[in-house]
Amino acid sequence: MKKRIALIKEEWRRVKSSQGFHNAIVFLLFVVVAAIFWFILAMNDSVTDTVDVELRLVNVPDSVTFITEPPKDIHVTLRDKGTTILRTSVLNHPVMYINFRDFTNGSSFRYTKSDLDAGLKAIFGSQAQIGSVSIDSLSLRYTTGKGVRVPVVVKAEVTASAGNVISGLPESLVRVVRAYSAVNPDLDTISHVFTNPIIKRNLSETTEIEVPLQSMPGVRFIPSKVIVRIPVEPLVKKEALVTVRAEGVPANLELLLFPAMVPVSYYVPMSRFGDEDIPVEVTVHFSEIDETPVSRLPLSIHTTENYAVSPQLTVKDVEYTIVSN
Repeated sequence: MKKRIALIKEEWRRVKSSQGFHNAIVFLLFVVVAAIFWFILAMNDSVTDTVDVELRLVNVPDSVTFITEPPKDIHVTLRDKGTTILRTSVLNHPVMYINFRDFTNGSSFRYTKSDLDAGLKAIFGSQAQIGSVSIDSLSLRYTTGKGVRVPVVVKAEVTASAGNVISGLPESLVRVVRAYSAVNPDLDTISHVFTNPIIKRNLSETTEIEVPLQSMPGVRFIPSKVIVRIPVEPLVKKEALVTVRAEGVPANLELLLFPAMVPVSYYVPMSRFGDEDIPVEVTVHFSEIDETPVSRLPLSIHTTENYAVSPQLTVKDVEYTIVSN
């Protein structure tokens, strides 16, 4: 290995000392210099480019809440020398500072087209040709009120995958937001705000989704988006003995059932497996006696809580005896 490395070093010294190597280095140097001169000449030509200009409103009082949020930036089509665009737009991030106090009349903020043009000229210079601008002016309404607290109501249509269950109502992690308006003095009449509809199918685990709030004309909600949690749990099988309840028995009679208790099975969310309450009922109805040729009554089963799923009976009917009171 050492011998091979020594041979490589020797070959490299031989190549470096050759006339051809020196000629190649000189050629590459001229190519680099020529490329630099070409770049400088090309950059002196007029070019057109689209530039993002950040908007920053300064001297905004803490009491001001904008009903319409100001844009973060604007898109400007600019024609100027390449060197100027490189210096003002690429090497430096262009920012337009707007003094809030200079353009407000006490209830609204107005930045006209002439104001916008003057601001862009101040950034890019008088020689720059301003083409299209993503906005032609800036008109914002605001309020200095404190706003009102409004509850969030989640609109959702969700289902769980097989073997799982939606174990509770989808709920917003932010229960209350603030509503602001510059034109609606009766904010207290807003009783709630809905989220945009959520539609999710076949969920297999608890899911959190960021959802916008539904807009209202002239009203701004802060925050305008909330996180909604959809609780999902796996289903587990549970078994219990349930007392059979007789329905529709006349007051002068008593219905004795054999057996009086029957085994049932059902599925519940894992978090409810340890609950002592049994969320199912088993019943017989006295009116079915006349239709039954033998002394047996069919059993009916139904859930008393919506979290219990697929209740099943081990037996289908029970014997009965009628006793007079």
